Amino acid sequence: MLRVLFILSSIAMGGAERNTVSVLPYLQAAGAHVMLCTLNTRRDSPLAHVFSQTGIKRFDLDAHRMVDMAAWRRFVTLLRDEQIDLIHAQDQDAIIYAGLAHRLLHIPSVMTRHVLQESATSWKTSMRARMVFWSAQQGMNRVVAVSEIVRHSFAKQAGISLSKIDTIYNGIELNKFKKCQSRYELRNRFGWNLENPIAVLVSVLRPGKGVEVLFDALPRIRAILPTFQLKLVGAGELEHDLREKAAPLGEAVEFLGERMDIPDLLAASDVLIQTSWSEALPTVLIEAGAASLPVVATNVGGTTEIVQNGHGGYIINPGDVETLIDRVVNILKNPTLATRMGQQAHDFVVKTFSLEKQAMQTKSMYERILGETHENPL
Repeated sequence: MLRVLFILSSIAMGGAERNTVSVLPYLQAAGAHVMLCTLNTRRDSPLAHVFSQTGIKRFDLDAHRMVDMAAWRRFVTLLRDEQIDLIHAQDQDAIIYAGLAHRLLHIPSVMTRHVLQESATSWKTSMRARMVFWSAQQGMNRVVAVSEIVRHSFAKQAGISLSKIDTIYNGIELNKFKKCQSRYELRNRFGWNLENPIAVLVSVLRPGKGVEVLFDALPRIRAILPTFQLKLVGAGELEHDLREKAAPLGEAVEFLGERMDIPDLLAASDVLIQTSWSEALPTVLIEAGAASLPVVATNVGGTTEIVQNGHGGYIINPGDVETLIDRVVNILKNPTLATRMGQQAHDFVVKTFSLEKQAMQTKSMYERILGETHENPL
């Protein structure tokens, strides 16, 4: 049986981590023997508990820094002892580890590109970005892009051929979005007013997510819809600053923190808003579609590969407060339109973004790589 080691920095609450935890059981069901390796546990989130319930083995290297020779030796021992056939890396540091393993140990390796661009705000982040590009060039058999725009963008950034990159969309657990309770039952459970128009924004609270743009729009949305409320789901480095900015808005904004009940939160809401300045493939838009929830989202990254303007929701330009207000109000004042858009989004997501489909495409790629490796040994 094909033995595959996924590798992450830790089990944080980001998109790459959420997808990894979700897809591994499906790869196992598809006939691969999968395991997870993390560099450390320092940034583990409640998602780590969810992963522990899958029964899939997790190994942790207890790395204290990127260059940690003791952690590297543990990694090499793990690869040998578990007789790993292929490594699949999911984030920056993990990609560098997998690239080195490919070059030094000749183990087939794959990386998934979950972002449009690397952070390069200091010499350290710039160096890591260059190491990711080196890994793609020299240390990977294939690269997986989570959207077509990521595929084309990364080919240029890393200087590699498009033919080396496969686009495989991240899937989601569609069954979790089947409504067991009505919108009103869910609102009662959450203590939300049954009649208030409610928007939800689900995001890691870090730079680039554009939450401040929505805060600018909120007073004018409330001028039209006085009982409008925003439920902000997520945590991150900007949470303190955003709470300070939201303070003058009073009850219009509620911070819900990190949550594991995203399907229920979406089902209880009227519209999802995504205000990012940059995205690769916003998983939350896929989740909103699974919940039949219309969206207003910025035209960044792979957004238009999930939502077409007027079909499933509205697409706006990043930072366009006027259009944001208009589109949100239009959905909230037109229930028939909202229902139609939600159904359109649901139909497209079910067809395109299942974990079964992601797992089968991914396993097929592994088999091609190993077949090529056996035909052309180093």
